[in-house]
Amino acid sequence: MVILLSIFQYFLQTVTDVMDKFLISKRKIEPVNYTFYTVVTGLVLLIAWPWFFARESPGYILLAMLSGAVFSLAMYVFYVALQDGEVSRVVPFVYGLVPLFDIVFGLIDHKAFLTVTEIAALCLLIPGALLMGHKKGQYLTKHVGLKVLAAMLLSLYYVLWFAASHGQPVINNLMWNRVGAAIVLLPLLFFTAPRRKILHAEKVEDKGHTAFLFIFKQLLGGATFVFLSYLLAIGPVSVINALQGFRYVFLFLIALFLSKKGRHILDEDVNGQAVKEKVLAIILIFVGTLILFI
Repeated sequence: MVILLSIFQYFLQTVTDVMDKFLISKRKIEPVNYTFYTVVTGLVLLIAWPWFFARESPGYILLAMLSGAVFSLAMYVFYVALQDGEVSRVVPFVYGLVPLFDIVFGLIDHKAFLTVTEIAALCLLIPGALLMGHKKGQYLTKHVGLKVLAAMLLSLYYVLWFAASHGQPVINNLMWNRVGAAIVLLPLLFFTAPRRKILHAEKVEDKGHTAFLFIFKQLLGGATFVFLSYLLAIGPVSVINALQGFRYVFLFLIALFLSKKGRHILDEDVNGQAVKEKVLAIILIFVGTLILFI
C-alpha cells in the first residue's frame, strides 16, 4: 500500500513540476518573483505554530533558519534553470544529481570511503544526468552549471535540515525553516531592481487566472509535502526514496503528451533522438536511485 501511495505522491509532484514550468515560461513570471511568492506564501504555515511551538537551543534554531535560507537560494537557481530548459530534462538532471552530492557531503562529514553500492549507483546516476542534460553542440554551458549548482544547494539544504531536526520537534523546526527562507528574500524589497521585478509582472496576452493557478499550485505543493511527510512516517524511507524515479517517468510522459497535444501549455523537443536520450537517461537514473536506496 505504501508503494502505491508513494507512486501517487510522485505523480502529484510531477503535476507541480509542470505547473512551475508553465507559470514561469508561458505566463512569464520571473524566477525571482516566483521564488519570492512561493516562499512568502509558505509563511501561512505559521498560523499553526502556536499549537506546535517548542523551545529549542539557539544552535538548532539557527540551523533550521539557515536551511531555509539555502532552500530559497536553491529554488531560485532551480527556477532560473527551469525557465531556460525543458522540464522533462531539468527536473531529472537536478534531482538525479542530488544523491551524488548527498554522498559527497556524507564523505566530508564522516570522512569515510565510498561503498560498492554507492559506486555502482554513481556509475549510473552521473551518466544518466549527463545524458539528460545533453544537447547537440552544448556541453559545459551556463545552463548546465545552474542545474549542477541547484542540485548541490538542494543537497546542502537536506543536510542542514536533517541536522536541525535531529532529536528536535520536526514541525517546530519546519516553522523556523520557513522563517529563515522568507527572511533571506525580504531584503530584496529594499532594492529597486528586484523590487520592480517582484511587484510588477510582465504583460502577457491571455494571462487570466494566473493568480488562481499559482495559488492552486501552492496548495497542491503543500499537500504533496504533507503527504510525503506522512508516508515517510509510516513507511520504509529507503523504499519511498527509491521510487522517485516514477516522478521522472510521469514527467516524461506528460511532457511528451502536452508537447504533441497542448503546445500552448508545454513545448518540448519530441523528435526521435531527443526521446531516445530521455528514455535512456531516465532508465539510468531510475536504476541508479533504486541501487542507492534499496
